[in-house]
Amino acid sequence: MKNPSLSAFLSLTRAAVGLLAGYMLAAGTVGSIRAQSQLGSGTIAGAGSGPYVYSLSFMDAPGAGSPIGSVWYAWIPGHFYLPGAPTTASAPAGWTATISGDSIQFVANSPAFDILPGQSLSGFSYQASFTPAQLAAAPNSGQSDAYSAGLFSDSGNIFTVQSVPEPSGQILLLAGTAALWVIRRRRHRTA
Repeated sequence: MKNPSLSAFLSLTRAAVGLLAGYMLAAGTVGSIRAQSQLGSGTIAGAGSGPYVYSLSFMDAPGAGSPIGSVWYAWIPGHFYLPGAPTTASAPAGWTATISGDSIQFVANSPAFDILPGQSLSGFSYQASFTPAQLAAAPNSGQSDAYSAGLFSDSGNIFTVQSVPEPSGQILLLAGTAALWVIRRRRHRTA
């Protein structure tokens, strides 16, 4: 015979994992702002104990009318948003990374490497002395500008790069959900 408490716990755990998966999928698309025919979005995750390593991915929406050929990360015209200057930056094959003040320029070396509508590209990264908490606390740190070709090739598309929780944060979320379930279950038994 099945244990009803175990079945309820497993059901709640599945629901929590489903919510977490939905959150992670939404993190890459929430915050996009339509400004041009490219519809950029992105995610960032930080790790390490200093220097901190940040990994980025960018996506062009399926309904976009043009590819993304460059992204100026943590910058919109006239504003640099990182809490400090990165120490190094790198890009995937076919792209170049350039640190510019408290921001980074990522540019495709040719149209063959552009991010096409409906596609995403990961492998963008940088190292910095600021912590993930300092990055999260910096106002507008995810604000970025995407262009259909090189920088300033059009009026750009301002979007927000969303932070993805670290695996340890996901574990804490699941543990908290399980603890709430146990508390609720105990209260239900005593009532």
